[in-house]
Amino acid sequence: MTAEAPAASPARRSLWSVDDIDLDGARELADPLADAAVAEYFATIDAESPGVLFGALVRHVQLPPEERVPAIERFLAVGKNPPPGVDHDAVARGQRFFNRLVTHHFSALYFSSLPSSYAAAKGVQVLHLTGRLRTDAERRLNETAQFLMDVAAPGALDGGVGVDRVLHVRLMHAAVRWLIANDPAVRRVDDLAPPPTLPRDLVWSRSWGLPGNQEDLVGTWLTFTVAVYDAFDASGVVYTDADVDDHLHMWRLIGHHLGVDPALMPPDRASATALYRRIQLRQRARCASGVAMTDALVVQAHRHMPRLVRPMLPTAFRHYLGDDVADVIGIAPANWSRHLFPALTRMTRLTTRGSSEHQVHARWSAFVGRHLMNGILAEQRHGERPAFQIPIHLADDVDRP
Repeated sequence: MTAEAPAASPARRSLWSVDDIDLDGARELADPLADAAVAEYFATIDAESPGVLFGALVRHVQLPPEERVPAIERFLAVGKNPPPGVDHDAVARGQRFFNRLVTHHFSALYFSSLPSSYAAAKGVQVLHLTGRLRTDAERRLNETAQFLMDVAAPGALDGGVGVDRVLHVRLMHAAVRWLIANDPAVRRVDDLAPPPTLPRDLVWSRSWGLPGNQEDLVGTWLTFTVAVYDAFDASGVVYTDADVDDHLHMWRLIGHHLGVDPALMPPDRASATALYRRIQLRQRARCASGVAMTDALVVQAHRHMPRLVRPMLPTAFRHYLGDDVADVIGIAPANWSRHLFPALTRMTRLTTRGSSEHQVHARWSAFVGRHLMNGILAEQRHGERPAFQIPIHLADDVDRP
């Protein structure tokens, strides 16, 4: 049986018995533990501007001792604790599932997970403010890919590097929230629809909820689970229900360390799919920021794909996303290459069949896939690991890579 995340407070109702009003409330909830640590950090460490403070916080995967205020130490100590009832064998199997199909996981990341998140018009505004995928798409893609490789490494979530990576991302989310709330360069307004054109100034509307709020956080969590399974189905990847159970268990552990409200983490695929569809319908809308993020992603695909494959890219995105989402984020129409995808799906089904039942096949697939992805990442980074810096333009003096 798959272990559950920690139980919600008795005062909180389970998501599975609530309506959109409760998800509206989730937009006003963030991460009190990380937010308190970051607020104390900014109040304690002397610096000339918020930008310097932010750069100091995210420059390192682990803050140097001289920059750790007591609240940061408490956050790291508490954040590393796993929830009760974790099935470490299930987590290990979830990691093996990722590694066995690692190249397919990254295809799903590129063509489904990331672009589907750009269709959430309110949540994507954070990406515009931080300037991540619009101005430095390749670096952000490398960081996301490396994050997935780190959390899926054997033992990484049993007090290993994976937990450190998740907590680092959690602190960065809190730092972004602090800057949006406190940086004088950000114009804060009460009610503004996601703008149809990219704003010239830095603006945040309270009607969008808190930056990195719980609905957006679990929505992102779902793009790394439900969106992946949907992409596998669309491409013909063969897997089992047990694979999904284990992978979801692994991601519930990641969600715990990431600060996702345990009441929002679904217990099974059916519940996760229902939540994913609900959030999509609630948040899906065309906006300039989402289109800009998508454009940057497509540009990166053109740079790295062979010339003969490039005409297939719009069709590939639409194949994985569906036309409704693809239209919202500005993907070009499908073309003649749509006739190739049934054959590609059959090929994928043949090459992945039996990978979960036959240990030799599974281990060979994991070995080849992980080494292939490590090689691709190393080549794109010129042999260096990403520093997990955030080159944001909320303050002019933030350290940039």
